[in-house]
Amino acid sequence: MGKRRNLKGLPNSLTQRYFSTLFYFDGGYMADWIWNSAEKSGTTEIKIDILNKSIEPTDLEIKPLTSNLERLQETINVTLDKNGFDKHFIKEAYFDIYISQKFKHMRLLTCTATLKDENGFEYKGKTYTEQSYEDKSSLAGQAISGLSIWDRVKKWFAVD
Repeated sequence: MGKRRNLKGLPNSLTQRYFSTLFYFDGGYMADWIWNSAEKSGTTEIKIDILNKSIEPTDLEIKPLTSNLERLQETINVTLDKNGFDKHFIKEAYFDIYISQKFKHMRLLTCTATLKDENGFEYKGKTYTEQSYEDKSSLAGQAISGLSIWDRVKKWFAVD
């Protein structure tokens, strides 16, 4: 069995990946989709369950926010494998996201990733602050079930 200390950075890696430019989806980054969806529903606290690919509240469970959760699961599995752990060692993995009403004018949200292993040990990442840049008017015309940027590129270069 691997050493737990090698997994301490995994929550931070997951957060950085999820909010990176690599996870752009159909007109906005994850912070944009979260901010605009939460503002529309009046939600200030969101929990994204990475392993079960679900979001609370459920009205925020939209394709732009769930489409990349499988890639985060891959990151977990690869990290576990590289460090000598069974792929089922991590039992829970989730993001706690909070939208501050105090900094609403700045469009800021915070995210903390938490993982729990089969022994009940908790790996908590640092709290990241992300800023949404795209306002809802630029995402309003985008289809929630739209294609990811990678699917669009494949479709564009596809030969009939």
